[in-house]
Amino acid sequence: MKDLEMFHFHLERALYILKFRDKKLAECWVTQLNTSMGVQHTESFLTAAVLELSLTDTKTFHWVLDNLCAWKPYAHLLVEVTRFTLKKLIGKGFIPSQDFSFDAQGKILMHEQTKKAIMADVSESDSLFMEKVLVIPQQSQQIPSLAV
Repeated sequence: MKDLEMFHFHLERALYILKFRDKKLAECWVTQLNTSMGVQHTESFLTAAVLELSLTDTKTFHWVLDNLCAWKPYAHLLVEVTRFTLKKLIGKGFIPSQDFSFDAQGKILMHEQTKKAIMADVSESDSLFMEKVLVIPQQSQQIPSLAV
């Protein structure tokens, strides 16, 4: 039970610090936590914190993923969200290079109708994450071909 209590303590601390939306403060805290707890534990707290924020504080959730997306746990989380989204697209019969593609940052480009179709049956939390990896090109743009 001690490990669970420790995890909960650090999760609450992560949520508290991230809600300040101060990148330098968060970086200092993570450096200290990496030293005292280790990188793996720190990544677990950070991942759990952003998942919690997706349910409880969407403004801070967006700030974290917009400002801290280079941090390993968040970059990894966005890669997993991209994989999840691709599986949904393919599972629903959408065709790469025709219905969706990628931009230079690895985000998924798609038409509005495609987005509506895959977002129709996802949770609010999943929807928030998927919004971070989806891009709807302007009307004048075409979906570029998917490089193979």
